[in-house]
Amino acid sequence: KLCTHGTTIEVAIAVVAYMGCSSSALVTNKLTLHHFPFSGSVFCLQLLFTVAVVLVGQRLKLIEADPLDWENVKRFSLYVASFVLCLYSSGRALAVSNVETVIVWRSASPLAVCVLDWLFMGHELPSLRSTMALLGVLLGAIGYVLEDSEFKAKGISAYGWILLNVAMIVFEMLWGKRMMNTIKFTSPVWGSVLYVNALSLFPMALFAVAAGEAGDLHKVGGAPQAYQWLALSCVIGVGISWAGWNCRSKISATSFTLLGVVCKFLSVLLNVAIWDKHATPRGLAMLALCLVCSSLYKQAPKKSDHPELPLTCPGAAKGEIVGSVEASPQEDETSEVNEVNEEAPLASAAS
Repeated sequence: KLCTHGTTIEVAIAVVAYMGCSSSALVTNKLTLHHFPFSGSVFCLQLLFTVAVVLVGQRLKLIEADPLDWENVKRFSLYVASFVLCLYSSGRALAVSNVETVIVWRSASPLAVCVLDWLFMGHELPSLRSTMALLGVLLGAIGYVLEDSEFKAKGISAYGWILLNVAMIVFEMLWGKRMMNTIKFTSPVWGSVLYVNALSLFPMALFAVAAGEAGDLHKVGGAPQAYQWLALSCVIGVGISWAGWNCRSKISATSFTLLGVVCKFLSVLLNVAIWDKHATPRGLAMLALCLVCSSLYKQAPKKSDHPELPLTCPGAAKGEIVGSVEASPQEDETSEVNEVNEEAPLASAAS
């Protein structure tokens, strides 16, 4: 069943909007960082733009967002730290690797998540189907790495920033979203967007300063393409902040998972179409294997007879969403590989 809420037209708009933002997010960020190679500064501008849009929307009464509250800020602090690391490492990874490499490594994240879920989060081991899917992801990832020219030239050191990014993704899958269950928003969509973006601004600025970006910004010069891609990345960031939530609320978890895989394929096709900075044909075939197998993976249920849905709050109304950047009461039904925003550079910057 595709539609869970809304008319056919509303569902169609939600799906098209999400596909447009999601499939273009990684490629747009890659192009932005190609012309404007300062990850910290780029993400600071994206974060600032998103906060400004939310505040202006509030002022015009077009958007409802929860005000910053000190108790919620304290609860958010560790999540924001992991988000900033995830965001910054994603930018650095895109700066030194192609889009396909980033997608392959993110697709492989359930290999670690399923084991850690079993060890620490009370989940069962994956089913036979999910195990075979993970094996396919592993074989696809290995095949891709063996075809990657960067790996051939630099070895595993070529993947330093990508590995940090995947580690942060795994952390958010295992712990970050569960922690955010303790925070309940009146406006879960824009409230969570405002909190994450506003609280991430200062630490991201520290990363930019520590990397010495302030002294190198003049090297960009007046190249119009750099600013055009930067502006587009900011717009897509705000768009995906809304589109992800809106689409989740209107289609089933399984449909959203498959839609995520389609978006990844579209990202690859877009990346191949616009320039020559992409994987070899064999590498693309290995990436396709990863994505197809990832769509077959399903997170194992909890060991208890009556597992709690991880993203609902005790006492909340049935189906009520509790504050999380990507909260959904159907999370356990959804493939973990698509659960974390691969658009993280933009999804909350957002993404």
